[in-house]
Amino acid sequence: MILSEVEIPRLDAAIRARGYALEIGAATCDPAPHVAAILCRWRTGQTIVTGSVPRIALTINSATLIAALDAGVCDAVTVPVDPDELAARVDARVRRHAASAVIVGPLTLDPVARTATRSGTMIALVPREYALLRYLAERPGRFVSRGELLEQVWKLRFDPGTNVVAVQISNLRAKLDRPFATAMIEGRKGLGYRLIAG
Repeated sequence: MILSEVEIPRLDAAIRARGYALEIGAATCDPAPHVAAILCRWRTGQTIVTGSVPRIALTINSATLIAALDAGVCDAVTVPVDPDELAARVDARVRRHAASAVIVGPLTLDPVARTATRSGTMIALVPREYALLRYLAERPGRFVSRGELLEQVWKLRFDPGTNVVAVQISNLRAKLDRPFATAMIEGRKGLGYRLIAG
């Protein structure tokens, strides 16, 4: 098994030395046979990075390494691998991932993967919903008018005279707010919509 080639206690110590904690979890990468995606969630302080965490694959040779990268992992290494090198790769990837993420309270948007998670739960969004949510998330707490959303998200410089914004906001609320105890999208007549920390 691939994981038998990794010294888990040494890897755990190396991860902890960088301020994270190793948590064992599911470890498969279906599109690439004979590949184990690194089986961790990364914890630093009280923050747990979940959902679209960058995956680092462990592979047995260069052919499966290429297959793993093609399958969407952020990085891949062949085994056996030095635990300190793997910990350094984890640190670099998590820092890069965290720097690019858009975070509003319990909501995290990954602009690279175009995914959204709320409190660690993945929110399945179609491209327009994601674009709308990202636009609001990049302006947290600020009301954004219908006209601004039409221009910036739909790229329309005229009012089509439809309720397309209200429909998409309703769809977004159904996915982002209704499954949770508190709402993050607030609408106010005459002002528009805003995203709050929830």
